[in-house]
Amino acid sequence: MTELPLSEFENFYDIFYIHFDVDGNYINIDTFIRTAESARTIVEALDKTFFGGSLNYELVVVPPEAGTFLSKLAIIGGITLTALTVFDNDITSGFVKGLTNKTPAEWAEELGKELQTEYHPSEPRNPVEDSEKFDDCKIVHEPRKIASINIDDEVRARFAIRIFTEMTRGVLERETEDLNAIGMEVGALPEAMDARADFYEACVLDNTVHRIGFTPSDEFPIPRKSFPGRAQKPGRKEVGEDEPEWSVSIENIFVTSPNWDKDDQQARKWKGKDELRRSCYFVIDDEDFWNLAKHKALHVEVLDNLRVQWACQFVDGQARQRRVLRVLEFNGENLADPLPPSAIRALLGRYVSTDGPSAGGALFVGHDERWK
Repeated sequence: MTELPLSEFENFYDIFYIHFDVDGNYINIDTFIRTAESARTIVEALDKTFFGGSLNYELVVVPPEAGTFLSKLAIIGGITLTALTVFDNDITSGFVKGLTNKTPAEWAEELGKELQTEYHPSEPRNPVEDSEKFDDCKIVHEPRKIASINIDDEVRARFAIRIFTEMTRGVLERETEDLNAIGMEVGALPEAMDARADFYEACVLDNTVHRIGFTPSDEFPIPRKSFPGRAQKPGRKEVGEDEPEWSVSIENIFVTSPNWDKDDQQARKWKGKDELRRSCYFVIDDEDFWNLAKHKALHVEVLDNLRVQWACQFVDGQARQRRVLRVLEFNGENLADPLPPSAIRALLGRYVSTDGPSAGGALFVGHDERWK
């Protein structure tokens, strides 16, 4: 990484901020280097995963302003029209939504509003559609239109780099359980998670760092007490290691954040509390339930209660990949009976049943008798 003036690059960059809450206006050089290198590794992992390593970018250090210690890294570069098509992919769009809370289309709309204040040409620029002109800044409205629009290199670069920067920020800023729910095991994303752990390990080792933020304002959402947990690298499955066995149970779930978009569940899972009042993330596979939802046959309340037959895998004592196989009750209304063992085996293969809350009851392999 080099230190360069941004004036040379006009608008082909976006700033990634690392804001350290420290006692003075200085920071240990090892902390600065390790956190910056971690950010670069995350950028590289995102590039490899979503762009196949084809994104043309450079990470540079921007000189900090006097009187603060605000580490500013500029992600500079452009993107070809071919590379831009990755945002047409539902999986990529899902990860963008999961890491940044906005879809590519929403980011394009936001950029359009920014451009509206920057461009005031006497004649319309680059038509987007027959009835939409660039000076209206209506760049796109749906992800499927992103690759087909006729926009110049600058807008294309700014659009991609903005999303890229916000995804990098999301990896570092979001809670670990949120990232686990997104599924950071695709492509090179495990490298990004390791780099995230290295970032916070550097902060743990520097006692002068009290909090971390990722904007230029004095907002520091990550307190020091959160550093050690974030510094833990996720476990890795060894080559040849068997998949964890599925554990199936029937439980009540208090829903705190539903997601009624069936196809968006991998990007943003349902969130709730289990019977032990622990936060949990899950997807609902039950097609009959979704058919009822589609036909508005469910009595939806502000806070919903589900009784479900669900499955999960345990890795290092932590529940992973929670799947609701059958919704038995919705807000007290009976919807279905539990799946029999033969149906569960068809969906999961070998499994065990648990009595009571998942990870809280006795496991027993002779589960078939339970459903007779």
